[in-house]
Amino acid sequence: MGATDLVVEFIVDTPSEAIPDDAREAGLRALFDTIGVTLAGVTEPSAEAVRDLLVADEGANGAGPARVLGTSLRASLAGAAFANGTAGHALDFDDVTQHMSGHPSIPLAPAVLALAEERGASGAELLTAFLVGFEAECKIGRALGRSHYARGFHATSTLGALGSAAACARLLGLTQEETAHALGIASSLAGGLRANFGSMTKPLQAGNAARAGVVATGLAKRGFTGGADILDGGFGFVRVFSPADDGDLEQIGGFGEPWEVLDPGVSVKKYPCCFVSHRAADATLALTEEHDLRDEQVERIEVHLPGGQVSSAGGVGPMIHARPLTGLEGKFSMQYVVAAALHDRRLTFDTFEDESVARPELQALLRRVEPVNDTRRHPAAASENYLAVEIHLRDGSVFTRALAEPRGGPSDPLSWEELTDKFRDCAARALPEAQIDRAITLLRDLDSVADTTELVDALTV
Repeated sequence: MGATDLVVEFIVDTPSEAIPDDAREAGLRALFDTIGVTLAGVTEPSAEAVRDLLVADEGANGAGPARVLGTSLRASLAGAAFANGTAGHALDFDDVTQHMSGHPSIPLAPAVLALAEERGASGAELLTAFLVGFEAECKIGRALGRSHYARGFHATSTLGALGSAAACARLLGLTQEETAHALGIASSLAGGLRANFGSMTKPLQAGNAARAGVVATGLAKRGFTGGADILDGGFGFVRVFSPADDGDLEQIGGFGEPWEVLDPGVSVKKYPCCFVSHRAADATLALTEEHDLRDEQVERIEVHLPGGQVSSAGGVGPMIHARPLTGLEGKFSMQYVVAAALHDRRLTFDTFEDESVARPELQALLRRVEPVNDTRRHPAAASENYLAVEIHLRDGSVFTRALAEPRGGPSDPLSWEELTDKFRDCAARALPEAQIDRAITLLRDLDSVADTTELVDALTV
């Protein structure tokens, strides 16, 4: 069987009972967190602009089949997925995973939530579709090779379009032939560039991936065709999106062995900024509290990583803004995140407002933060995978903390209590307290929810 056939067979024929309880629990945690950060993003300018566009294009007469979370707006299925996907990524507070090199949940949740509401699907069906999409996009991501992300593609958007299509195909009950066509259609709707990181277009790309899955499956269900073997061959998705020809179709397979949501697992963010900076944030916050550090004591802060991760311009992977001037740029600046962690002793929504980044004292301090490529393993590191923060004081003292993984990663996950606290903080930006309580109750027992409409009622105003 070709790679496309393997993916299609997994999407259509995998019994819900084949998903183990621990995978469903991990998927529920991811879905819970994603809905929370979507509510938090409702008031962001990028989310507001997308909703304004929807009203202009579709009207606001309340006739649409799906709702936009945290609002009273109804929209088309694709429109709701687009709006919710953009809001959910607006704060860069959503989860990440290794094999996708991106954010796995945000292309999926808005798409399946819109379809589940329109169809009156159960919570169990919603969660199963979400997990199927998660598994498909990550297994395909495993096959793409390093050159996909390194060349500048935004994997959340490219792979997310296929994951969204997979999840929607499962929820709609498409046939194998229809599902193959849906993947073909979605592959031509996939796109997104890392050059847009630090702008409103980054969350737009996530919203577009969610919309792509809804559009692709809606068309396939109506007889629209796409390439039937879209993942395979010289002009297939894997080869085309692997610029260095390092894609490996043999990596597609082994579905559920293990489930991606369990291994390598999901990293849930503690801070509303790029995940690459979270180890540095954890280390800086710990050292600042432990030694009661102040800006005026600091000569420089070095952020050490294994060789090759720091660019000549001072960027670290997607953290491309060495000298950020806006809140969005600050989310993708290792220099700013470390400086803000030391100066403010916390990283919150307010940290990444334009006026926070523009503070003269922060602009001065971030210029003393230096990402460093290590030529050999840092002496404080316990493994090859590490980030080490060295805070050098003017009196000659040096304080160091090295981490392999930040809090919230697969080996040190947030507790349900911590996840719930995060959900409450996020949801409070859009919903009254009584609805937040109701939403938490329904989400925590999602497999028992008979009709997803009941959940959406709690998530809208």
